[in-house]
Amino acid sequence: MLDKDKVKSFWDSRAHAYQNLAFESIANLEQDPESLKLKIQLETEKVADYLGLVVGKTILDLGAGVGQWSFRFIDAGAASVTAVEYSQPLAEIGRTEAAYRGVANLFFEVSAAEHFLDRKTYDILFISGLFLYMNDDQAALLVRNLREFCHSHTIVLLRDGTGIIGRHEINNRLSEHLGSLYSAVYRTREEYLELFTNNGFRLERDENMFDEGCPLNKYPETRLRIYRFGHCG
Repeated sequence: MLDKDKVKSFWDSRAHAYQNLAFESIANLEQDPESLKLKIQLETEKVADYLGLVVGKTILDLGAGVGQWSFRFIDAGAASVTAVEYSQPLAEIGRTEAAYRGVANLFFEVSAAEHFLDRKTYDILFISGLFLYMNDDQAALLVRNLREFCHSHTIVLLRDGTGIIGRHEINNRLSEHLGSLYSAVYRTREEYLELFTNNGFRLERDENMFDEGCPLNKYPETRLRIYRFGHCG
């Protein structure tokens, strides 16, 4: 089981990288400039393929970090984005960036994703690299609550690390890549599908984010995957 306080402390500490690393690196965790450039390019293309046009869409970005994806959606023509992030320092960076860029339709909310409540429904629910840092009870609560944000045509797009052979857990282990202690849970594809289908969502598409042989596939136990779900309610 992950130590929730240590996980949050890790993310709060990432705010110290602001203005020392590229903006996208803060929550992305990819610190090599060339790898970051490739990752942004490939992921942006894949997400666009899964979502189609986002022009005029309302988007809820859960686990938004500094808003790295939120800003991309705004640039692509989204009507509005609500970015939910439980780390106050990361959310403040996002707000600062939004003010600097003159973005008026991006709204940061400081809240744990599984406890966020909103009376609105959204066209797109975007969840990126969030389940990695949640224990099973948190993950189950989050997916149950997602139904409250859905209308009949809502798309749920999940981008998250996935265990290939089985569930893979890292608990407070020193990461040489990040230079700090790191914890994460890589659930299997089957665990993600069970979690969502048991809560009224249907899988529409899924695949690895990067092709085999891509240098961004760094670890043999895991792959970054993308899943698109529709709401059955």
